[in-house]
Amino acid sequence: MKALRAFSVVGIIVIAVMLVGCAIIISPGAKVDTDSFGKTKKCAIVTIMGTKKLHAQKGLLQLFKKVPEQNTQPVLDKLCPEVIKAFRKSKHLKVKSEKRVLYSKAYKNLKADEPVQKVLFMEVELNTAKGYKFISDPQKLSKLARDLNVDGVIVVGMNFSVSSGIAGGLGIGVKRFKVVTAVSAMAYDSNGKLVWKDAIHKSSELADSQLAVIADVRSVDFKKLKPHAIKAGKEGLNVLVARLDDGLEGKRVGAHVATVTP
Repeated sequence: MKALRAFSVVGIIVIAVMLVGCAIIISPGAKVDTDSFGKTKKCAIVTIMGTKKLHAQKGLLQLFKKVPEQNTQPVLDKLCPEVIKAFRKSKHLKVKSEKRVLYSKAYKNLKADEPVQKVLFMEVELNTAKGYKFISDPQKLSKLARDLNVDGVIVVGMNFSVSSGIAGGLGIGVKRFKVVTAVSAMAYDSNGKLVWKDAIHKSSELADSQLAVIADVRSVDFKKLKPHAIKAGKEGLNVLVARLDDGLEGKRVGAHVATVTP
């Protein structure tokens, strides 16, 4: 099988179209090699990562000001067990337990890659869920699959962003905030071939709202955003695995479309 082209888990290519306050986000369609999956196939989740910072959005008068940011580590750690749960729902996978992966000699001795990814001309810092290492090198991933005695390994990524919009007029309105979670995955077989990739976007319910002057919007309340980020991440993981099952059952899995209406 010809190897699928790798893509950046965090730097997901999306198209956002603004229509009357709505954002339509289109994630690329799934690609899966059906021969690499099945009830007898074993896999291991070896990296759970995400962008390090969740940034508040700036108002027009805040363009050159530093805005508050939140470290995503607590969100990733909370979602970590949900990743394993979601993949174990698949009818086409046997997932190695987290303990057998993280406490294995092979994983402990593996040197992690620098937790940074390049997106266009920028470097994006990453967090990894507690106990996990950032591994992006296909050769390291394939060797790890062999050392763990599994047919393939899976890398899961989550990217959190804030979507906002204003309802109102005469320069004053209500600023409404939602969390958009991008959930993505790549799977490599023991030969280093990329055998599955997919990405989806999931929008939360209304996470916060503030009365604000349109030209200078106040910062978001991260305490309010956190549970919504976790909930959207959990739902996104379930959608991602369901799409994998659909693809393995011969159903057409196209691009994932999410509509965000602040």
